[in-house]
Amino acid sequence: MASGQMEPPRPDRGLPLPLTRASRRPPLPTSAWVKIGAGFGLALVAALAVPRLTRGGVVPSVRILVVSGAVIALVTTTALYLTIRKDLRLPVRIGIYALAYNGLVVAVKFVLAPYGLYQVNQRRTIESLISVNDPVGAAISAGSVFVLYLLVYVVVYRLARRKLGGLAGMERRVRERRARRIVLPLVLGSVALAGTAGAVLLVPLALVASSGQYLDFVFSSGASLLIGIALAGATALAGLAFTSVADRAHVLGDATVFLSFFWVGLYFLALYHVLWVVYILVLTTIWPLKVVVPK
Repeated sequence: MASGQMEPPRPDRGLPLPLTRASRRPPLPTSAWVKIGAGFGLALVAALAVPRLTRGGVVPSVRILVVSGAVIALVTTTALYLTIRKDLRLPVRIGIYALAYNGLVVAVKFVLAPYGLYQVNQRRTIESLISVNDPVGAAISAGSVFVLYLLVYVVVYRLARRKLGGLAGMERRVRERRARRIVLPLVLGSVALAGTAGAVLLVPLALVASSGQYLDFVFSSGASLLIGIALAGATALAGLAFTSVADRAHVLGDATVFLSFFWVGLYFLALYHVLWVVYILVLTTIWPLKVVVPK
């Protein structure tokens, strides 16, 4: 261009760049995995050790449940917050939303649900071939409840993703690939949770006898109202978090950060359910549940 001539204005200047079509799962940096591993490693230690600090009574005390849940929430949500801020480079507001909704999930899974289970078990005996005080029963219950959490999580994600629709028409083929990437790990994870081929064959019966009764006990307890409020609050906060991330992705013109946030949240939900299996087995070893095997 000749000297002195002004550069013609570009039509896309000042506008967000086209949204990246991220058909693959965005990789997390090693530092993020270190944080997640450290957080859940410490949470595992807490799940194994904190309930053993007291053995009195026929049921775990509210104090020991609250302390266990508080320690687990502290170490895992700290890891989540640092991952969101340092590795995904998202604003403080989003980190707080994510921290809050994960904290509510921890409160439900590690404090309110065990409390409700033991409360109802004092007046009603569990009648099941495989109950939650058995490793296989606990794993099946965790897997079943995880599917319920996952359904809500995916709905929240898809509602927030609509904000990105105006920037890029994500092809149907890409959506199908993503769906397969979600469904396949779920199937494999369910099989792994069952543990053995024999256990897999018992899944239909176990879902009714173990998971169904576990949920019945929890939601017929005195803690059911608090559980409902906490889960509603967690869903609302997750919606705020995803909407905020979608707004940021829209400004940046890149869907990668949105997809990374989705996968980080999914990893945490899955790990909470794996940790719950260990935790409930520790509790039921110290304070056995009243179980009758039907003949």
